[in-house]
Amino acid sequence: MDFARQVELARFPAGVTVTVRQTPDGRIFQAAQSGRGLELMVTTDAVKMYGEGPTVALALERLSKVSEAGLPEAGEDGSYVRAVFVGD
Repeated sequence: MDFARQVELARFPAGVTVTVRQTPDGRIFQAAQSGRGLELMVTTDAVKMYGEGPTVALALERLSKVSEAGLPEAGEDGSYVRAVFVGD
């Protein structure tokens, strides 16, 4: 699965950078642009429940919609707002 290609297909607004990183608790997808951003954490249980492809598609779709509407400002410490999707 080519993450960069999936990001390209999700059609984020110009200037938005999208990354993903693995943590012990799950994956954190991040969309950022000029001091604004949003993190979407998908827990390991959620990835197992929904599957690899649907998980990535869901995360990118959600981040794309928020990016189009306007990403929230970063906190004073530079951190971004984080939403979490958990498995049942």
